[in-house]
Amino acid sequence: MTPPEPSSDLMRYIAMLASREPAGGFLELRYRNPQGPGMQQHFHYATNTTRIARHILTLAEHSDVYIGVAPRRSRNGGRAAVSRSWVLWADIDTPGAEQNIAALPIAPGVIIRSGSAGHQHLYWPLTEPLTPADVEHANGTLAHALGADTGAVLGAATILRPPGTLNHKHTPPSPVTAERVDLRGHPAADILHGLPALERPTPPRETHTRNGSDPLLAIEPARYVEILTGQTVPRHRKIHCPLHEDSTPSLHVYEQPQNGWHCYGCNQGGTIYDLAAHVWGLGTRGKDFIQLRQRLTDLLLPGHTVNHDIDTRRNGPARNGRTATRVHAHEIIVDDPAGLNEHREFDPDRELDVVADGHNGTPAGATSGGPAVTSPGDPPGY
Repeated sequence: MTPPEPSSDLMRYIAMLASREPAGGFLELRYRNPQGPGMQQHFHYATNTTRIARHILTLAEHSDVYIGVAPRRSRNGGRAAVSRSWVLWADIDTPGAEQNIAALPIAPGVIIRSGSAGHQHLYWPLTEPLTPADVEHANGTLAHALGADTGAVLGAATILRPPGTLNHKHTPPSPVTAERVDLRGHPAADILHGLPALERPTPPRETHTRNGSDPLLAIEPARYVEILTGQTVPRHRKIHCPLHEDSTPSLHVYEQPQNGWHCYGCNQGGTIYDLAAHVWGLGTRGKDFIQLRQRLTDLLLPGHTVNHDIDTRRNGPARNGRTATRVHAHEIIVDDPAGLNEHREFDPDRELDVVADGHNGTPAGATSGGPAVTSPGDPPGY
């Protein structure tokens, strides 16, 4: 089958995100697993723009596809893998926010319509990159000025829909289109000039779980369920369970963190860790649990840092004494020079070793043309 031919808008969009990234950087693609719950990831070297574009279009035929806005320095979808961003962004999904664009000192150079009525992703290319903390602060300033989304989408590890894909939340799927693609960059100070300054967050502090309370287990279930599943929790507190085909909402979201969530269709339930483990395809013990806590902290408690000297046997209390198990296997995808993807059995220990031992995202002992590895990732919600 001949790979789809990418449009100039998609090629320029990818170039905006990573064409100036130093050697060894990756762009992360994430897509919904068509065979089951959760997401799958692919990491391409940022220089392989045509291959990235073709892969996006191939995946988009059958799945929602997302791309990491900031390049990764290792094969990891969390904030810790981000060193810099070459763009600022905002997510407009509320009535009236679009009219506020005209009041900004500099209009967004790139506008992507994400396939839902009134929803737009705005981008401002930068002349110089910003650190994760600085880009998150700048994104927050823009979001407040626009009346845009001020949630997890501000984070440096955000994934958004690229143009040329389809939004499969609708029937039939609706196209994700580029309304404007102007890659002229501006200094961040000029983009933010005159906008009300936001207070900087307090310096990061360590999060301990061995001898103290776990702040992740204190998060209101409705908040983490919405972020992990991409669904709004209504007043009756039932949503479609992401772990199985669920035409009638059967997952109940309790009000108190100690009660968590429970699906009366598949009889799964538990804490924030159990839901994230199912959605991301991770276990709740050992190395998987360390990775699970780090990703949840990056996503929901960006002002914290995690102390990894923990008892990994502690998973948090699972409902009815159950603990979550891995719900499906992932794959290793080889980013080969011939442009063909070789599928292998997923080895979670190898994936973790690559992240831990690699230099600038390259596995120990491998060259810069070595394999890109899939790993479970943060959920989309955009």
